[in-house]
Amino acid sequence: MPGGDDFPIEWLDPSDREITWEWDDMHMPGALSALAGDYVKVIAAGMAYGHQRLGTPVEMRIRIWNGYAYFGLATDVPESEHAAMWQRRTEGARAAIGTAHAYWHEEAVPQVSAAYDWVAARTVETLPAAELADTWDEVWRRIERCWAIHFYAIRGPYQVLEDLADLYEAALPESAPAEALGLIGGGDHVLQAVERGLEELTGHVARTPGLAERLAEPGVTVDHLASSAATAEFATALNAFLVEHGHLGQNDDDLNLASWAEEPGQLLTELDKRLRNPGATTSVERQRRLAGEADLLADRARDVLAGDPARLARFEALLADARLIGHLTETHNYWIDRAAQASLRRFVVRVGRRLADAGSIADPADVFHLHRDEVPEVLRRGNDRRSLVEDRRRDLRRFAAMRPPRKVGAPSEDGGGDRFDGARIASAEPDELRGTGASAGIVRGTARVTLTQEDFGAVQRGDIIVCPSSNPSWVPLFTIAGGLITNTGGVLSHAAVVAREFALPAVVGTGDATTRIADGRLVEIDGASGVVRLL
Repeated sequence: MPGGDDFPIEWLDPSDREITWEWDDMHMPGALSALAGDYVKVIAAGMAYGHQRLGTPVEMRIRIWNGYAYFGLATDVPESEHAAMWQRRTEGARAAIGTAHAYWHEEAVPQVSAAYDWVAARTVETLPAAELADTWDEVWRRIERCWAIHFYAIRGPYQVLEDLADLYEAALPESAPAEALGLIGGGDHVLQAVERGLEELTGHVARTPGLAERLAEPGVTVDHLASSAATAEFATALNAFLVEHGHLGQNDDDLNLASWAEEPGQLLTELDKRLRNPGATTSVERQRRLAGEADLLADRARDVLAGDPARLARFEALLADARLIGHLTETHNYWIDRAAQASLRRFVVRVGRRLADAGSIADPADVFHLHRDEVPEVLRRGNDRRSLVEDRRRDLRRFAAMRPPRKVGAPSEDGGGDRFDGARIASAEPDELRGTGASAGIVRGTARVTLTQEDFGAVQRGDIIVCPSSNPSWVPLFTIAGGLITNTGGVLSHAAVVAREFALPAVVGTGDATTRIADGRLVEIDGASGVVRLL
């Protein structure tokens, strides 16, 4: 059986067996519920649009096997022509560099923001059931459009960084893998605004007598804080922060995960850490340092290229474009990955309450165990799905205990990986792991294995985060941690980009750090060479 007896797979299409399928453990490292799996299919539809928009004749396929998301590419293009096909795709992405800034600000952000506003304005609680069923379908279509925008908007930004890194590394072949990407360091974008907001909230707490003690109380809530005249000012500031940034909080792309706006207790925990152990560097100071380092790297490249006017001019053009749009390789995640997920999830939970009130499910969260196309039928007919939910909940527990294979289907070579996915680097040394150096710096600290939102609270200042991957929701942790080790990714992965934004030493793409490194183990990482030592 494909996948083996421990991970049974059924091919939905006979041609599926001829494709190499890879588990996306970067974005969805855990077993997914029925509705969360359907949400991944929405993401895949966005990927397909991105290929279509650039005229790449490939079919993006997604399968959820035993709760795990696997992606595969199918094409009728002969293998002998694949290199030319991907080169045309690269040229299409290159052509998008010049329009990426305007597209993002004039089309992408306004369109996705309008979609989120539309979803939030639906009167879920009072709509007739049949009308709500139709609204359910329209909400999913609008969120799918956001993902289509995503996978076109990112093409130019990623390509300009690829081109800049290629040129820099050709000129300076001794440079570390991520060094070239430091050329855009020190920018002032939305992730820096998130950190400044955290600093301002921490300042509010420090200035308010007794508030720090309140934050440390078990089970403290925003409502508790708002009910007291002494803490009302802070509660107002916190609510303003959540209105702007509250769609963050999910550690990966599982639709089941709540945002800060839904569960602000996550954020209160992070503020408490900052109060108990303040950092030595402010966000502004770090940003200036990174900008200075970026200018030094640029000058170094200019010195090497001075004798080649054509390549120097190319470098200057790429650098200008990269500093203008390169940040979109991660800020798109803030605006679309995180915001689309939070927008859809809030709507889904509201619909879940309707179904629970009608007796179709026992609890609003049980809606995540229904499929996307089942919910409208339940809304229209009032079917009792409590038994089905229990069966699927039991299946999900079983899936969560499985160890999914990284690849199934047609055999393929791992190769060297690209700058986003990276290579998985095996190490035979029992006390050493190897990955890709993604953010320079050598640091020792206590390993803190961080797999779920619940694990965030355990990360303390100076700890080394060990996780499958990360995204902008990890900003509160990255600004207190000592270092980062991930299972997945390359120098342009979400984890790597955010780590560099916050000068956090990082090694990515180790393959199995979360299983080889015990929580609490003393480790040393070298963010330039990609070596992790277990001490």
